[in-house]
Amino acid sequence: MNHLIMTLPFIVFSLVIVFLLAHTDPRRKQLSNKTDNTTNNKFVLSSYGRKLLAWSLVLPFILLAVMANYAGILMYAGAVTVIGWAVSELPISVV
Repeated sequence: MNHLIMTLPFIVFSLVIVFLLAHTDPRRKQLSNKTDNTTNNKFVLSSYGRKLLAWSLVLPFILLAVMANYAGILMYAGAVTVIGWAVSELPISVV
């Protein structure tokens, strides 16, 4: 099976997790409240929940290593790096 096809679900998973972490980031919300008070604070995660979500980004590495998909590991590492960078550069109103 093609390495990209095997890795794509993990990349989508990491995209969702990184967006969720950015949406619940207390520092982003604090900055947003300083600039605009119309932010929605309904969805809040505890510190422990945010740590679990962050550690869940490691799970695809383990699964890809078990499947011996080493090219997929490199693709996933690159994709998570780019996704994290792109989400951090998005304005607060988008996330």
